[in-house]
Amino acid sequence: MTEVLHAALANIRFDDGVLVWGGRKVTEIAEELQQTPFYVYDADRMNERVRELRSALPGEMHLHYAMKANPLPVLVTHMSSIVDGLDVASAGELRVALNCGVPASKISFAGPGKRLWELEAAIAAGVTINAESETEIDRIASIGKDTGSRPRMAIRVNPDFELKNSGMKMG
Repeated sequence: MTEVLHAALANIRFDDGVLVWGGRKVTEIAEELQQTPFYVYDADRMNERVRELRSALPGEMHLHYAMKANPLPVLVTHMSSIVDGLDVASAGELRVALNCGVPASKISFAGPGKRLWELEAAIAAGVTINAESETEIDRIASIGKDTGSRPRMAIRVNPDFELKNSGMKMG
């Protein structure tokens, strides 16, 4: 019996010693693309994994794809069609998300160290900004006042306790 080390590896198979991905030998894909290296993704497998995750979570939970995992536009477009929203961590990721047709109402901008011009871009786009500090809240409010807009904002709170057996300290 072969032990599976990670769920992502469970469906990997080989045909005559050649990796098969998404039902196709990677040598055929390379020949079609006429280049290596290349990235290949299996949309059916991504759909299946999101379905599995949703079935394990309470129905009222919302799933967001963190674009820092992979901001490739075709992947972002697909993921945005099967999750409830996207989390971006830079103005570049924000631009990709918007260019992929994701509504601003489904995008949140998280991460420390957002630059002023990135906050301005996020506010202009109408996305929700996850504020990381009092200073950032003040900057967001100032931009809103200067532009006559009402920024969408969520506040990240770090609890004053540590979860046992976890390195997580954010909430």
